[in-house]
Amino acid sequence: MVEKAWRVSFIPYYMKARLEWSAPKTDDAIQILSKEGFDGVEWMLGHHFNNPADLERLVSRTRKGGLEVSNIMCWQDLVTSNSKNRSNRTKLIVDFLEAAGKLSIPILNVFTGPMTWLYDHQKIGRDISEEKAWSVIVDSFSKIVESAEKNSVIVTVEAVFGMLVHDYYTMREFLSHFESEFLAVNLDPSHLALYGNDPAWAVSRFGRKIRHVHVKDSIGRAGVFGEDFAFPFLGEGAVDWKAFFGALRSVNYSGYLSLEFENDVYLNNVCDGDWAVAASESKKRLSKLLMKK
Repeated sequence: MVEKAWRVSFIPYYMKARLEWSAPKTDDAIQILSKEGFDGVEWMLGHHFNNPADLERLVSRTRKGGLEVSNIMCWQDLVTSNSKNRSNRTKLIVDFLEAAGKLSIPILNVFTGPMTWLYDHQKIGRDISEEKAWSVIVDSFSKIVESAEKNSVIVTVEAVFGMLVHDYYTMREFLSHFESEFLAVNLDPSHLALYGNDPAWAVSRFGRKIRHVHVKDSIGRAGVFGEDFAFPFLGEGAVDWKAFFGALRSVNYSGYLSLEFENDVYLNNVCDGDWAVAASESKKRLSKLLMKK
């Protein structure tokens, strides 16, 4: 059984082909996840809602369906030398922080960028210098953190392969620029493992700065997805889950464990393309891993 302190949520989107994502209908997702015994669901901008009005209706249906909204994900690429694009993307995050506050959604998850799977992303060191990248990120997040504080919503940043903030050390550098209880870490051990970080050690170092956790495995080293690394099914990769969950217990983490599934090969070859099968199996595997103390 999953520990009472750790509620479990799921992100109802899936990879159809390499770095090509899709999502089920939200009402179907609510019904399936509730039936499977999940406590919450993560909704994603662009896949599940497109504006604050969409989000408000979706949150209402979610709660009526017996699930909580563990957080919303507003992924925007803020590492760009195009000041207009960056300003518009920052404003979008600020708008959704305001919406989240009104809807009592506790957490909004974001990236720094560059989002390397987008064809027009800017490569650090080629299209934008590392110095400039850090400068624009600090500037954008100054506005984002101000809005998070104003709306009493915690904004969590996730370290992701290929981005400015991609591992333990770049996350440390990022956090050093801000002092706010409303800026925190969304810790996904799969990305840390790709860079040779020890996820359990990272948990011990970040401590109470961790306010949300994505549960996903990885194998390989950061590079080209599908060639240098992949995200295998939970328990089949490099993450030491016993040590990881032990570290979370040690820092008294009490938020959600949010299962994330990004394995198109398993989905298509074993689950016949049915994300609900993957969600159910992921939850079963998580329960077994949590029993290993």
